[in-house]
Amino acid sequence: MGIRDQVRGNAVFVLVLAVMLAAVIYLAIEPGHWRRGTAVLSTGLFVAGVARAALPPGRAGALAVRARWFDTAVYWILCAVMVAVTVRLHK
Repeated sequence: MGIRDQVRGNAVFVLVLAVMLAAVIYLAIEPGHWRRGTAVLSTGLFVAGVARAALPPGRAGALAVRARWFDTAVYWILCAVMVAVTVRLHK
């Protein structure tokens, strides 16, 4: 199995990873705009949850760790916590 086949099998995971990496790079470059960075991070977690809920285990790739309901719940709970902390610290 070549690198292309591995990337294709984990395409959604690679997309989520790219969003997370972009957010971390943005936070490193512009630390004063941390709310935007955490918004992008939480968006990545939300997308991961949607992808895990919608895709069969074979297509979810590395997003599939445990049962579908558990993975989806964990991604969405982490997303909600990040949004809540961001909003709470904004006040």
